[in-house]
Amino acid sequence: MSSDEDLTPKTETQLIAAIYERAQARKRERVAGAPEVGIFWVVDGKAVILGEPLGEAESWGEFKNYSQGHDREWSRFLQRNGIVPRDSEYDDYPRGRVVYNTITGSFNLIADKCILKDKSMAQKVLAELHLPSQTTTESDPHYKCQKCGG
Repeated sequence: MSSDEDLTPKTETQLIAAIYERAQARKRERVAGAPEVGIFWVVDGKAVILGEPLGEAESWGEFKNYSQGHDREWSRFLQRNGIVPRDSEYDDYPRGRVVYNTITGSFNLIADKCILKDKSMAQKVLAELHLPSQTTTESDPHYKCQKCGG
């Protein structure tokens, strides 16, 4: 039996307890101001930011990354909960992500040029995800909104 199997909840009660403990651990990290990786959009002038602590982030080579993609979170969570327009697509709005480089120990905010040009919006993302002032920023052709061509 592997160590992963030993930690797998066996009953519904154990599963609920595990989910609760994970939520409490995340809450403690957020209260402590621990830096997070995440994905974000600017929708009608407002930042929509989803983050998670490094301990929950997915490993992608040398990077720690938010565990879900923009497309999935847009339809699964944001549209379903009325946070964004139901008749919209995830790439209709400026977007970006924050990753953590495990080799350099640094965070990188990668976003549509529209977001990077708006210093106050970029600062909002940095603050919400508790990122250090040394966080680098860059644009990427992948993050081009349809409205401005970012």
